Amino acid sequence: MQLRKRAIGLSLLATLTLLFGGWFLYQKMEVEKPLRTQIGQMQSAELTHLDVSKDRIEIKLQVTRPDLFPQEYRRLLQETAALAGGKTVEVGVDNRSQDLEQIWMDGLFSFTEAVDLHQYSRIPQMLTEWKTAHRLDEASALMDDRNVYVYMKKGKDDFYAIVPRSAGNEVTTHG
Repeated sequence: MQLRKRAIGLSLLATLTLLFGGWFLYQKMEVEKPLRTQIGQMQSAELTHLDVSKDRIEIKLQVTRPDLFPQEYRRLLQETAALAGGKTVEVGVDNRSQDLEQIWMDGLFSFTEAVDLHQYSRIPQMLTEWKTAHRLDEASALMDDRNVYVYMKKGKDDFYAIVPRSAGNEVTTHG
């Protein structure tokens, strides 16, 4: 009887090890590795964090080329959705200098107003004003059919924000 309990216990342990080991291996080889490869090929950003769980994929990027990022971001979202298999995909950026984030927060009301009222032509003028008032090295905005991409740089510090053009696609800021 004792031998039988031990055999059942060992077979249960072996089954669970194979089951969870197979799931873990699948996550690494079929989801995480292709994502790392895809992000590694991006010219506009570097991977800072990747977390693949059973119901969610979280990606954090450091934007290095803001002029190229919107194109590659859209492609990343499409390809990640294909690999996700029904998981929620969250892509965020880590370019968050405290000083520049304060400039962003101070101007956020007028920026949000311009986006909500679909007055996108006000955004470049607004960024030019911020650049002059705060002596920024660079302040730019790009736009596609879904988002407005805002970049500010002062010295070595930079700030990047992805702002959805419609309220239904809210992007959260992770600081």
